[in-house]
Amino acid sequence: MLGHVNNAVYQQWLEWGRFEWVRAAGTDFAALSDADLTLVVVHVSLDYRREARLDDALVIETVLARIGGRSVTYRQRVVHADGAVACDGTVVLAVFDKVARASAPLPDDVRAALTPFVAAFDASGDEPAGA
Repeated sequence: MLGHVNNAVYQQWLEWGRFEWVRAAGTDFAALSDADLTLVVVHVSLDYRREARLDDALVIETVLARIGGRSVTYRQRVVHADGAVACDGTVVLAVFDKVARASAPLPDDVRAALTPFVAAFDASGDEPAGA
């Protein structure tokens, strides 16, 4: 109705960006789920910078920014073909024990598999320092 993408769509795009990040990194979150654990989104913070419209060419950039004791934090951006940032934000996923129905520690093997992929954004938060 307003001629641009609805704000809720960005969260779907970022979710697909995380799925693709997992695939590209060769990590196996399915193994985490097999152990009665999974990762669930517990926090999302997004800043909308420039509108995205139907048929815009966009790229979802995803960086693993932090590994905590019970969570992982991703920094993500939706970027136009000309390099302008449409949206950027932070998504925190916590380890969730499906049997106990509570948070759980990140397993050591998962931590070890993810640690080489931790990267940082520059001080302004606008550019990934590595991914």
